Amino acid sequence: MKKLLVFAFALTAASPLAFASNSPVSKTATVQQADSTDLKAYTGKYTFAQNDTFKQFTITLENGDLYGAVDEYPKNKLVKQSAPETFKSTSEYGSIFTFTRDAATKAVTGFSIKIMGNELSATRDK
Repeated sequence: MKKLLVFAFALTAASPLAFASNSPVSKTATVQQADSTDLKAYTGKYTFAQNDTFKQFTITLENGDLYGAVDEYPKNKLVKQSAPETFKSTSEYGSIFTFTRDAATKAVTGFSIKIMGNELSATRDK
């Protein structure tokens, strides 16, 4: 009887290992590494269109990373996402920025931002 109990225990303990998958499961979002020379195109000041809450957004390049700050609020890192021209803020809101470019010159002309269920747009200052 003891041998049967030991065998049953060993089988029960080993069964999760037998059915476990060897492939890792990744639940992180796809983040694309951006070249810092490409990131310079996004730097500058942007003015929000018809918005009483936010006036201006400033994007800087520091140590190879983009940072954005609205008006006088603290800056947050902007992390490149897998979608073209798209960045995600490390702020508590996790805002998504999608930049627009001029079709002829390819220069960055503005962005739209999705924040807390709203979408705002801003144009790049000249």
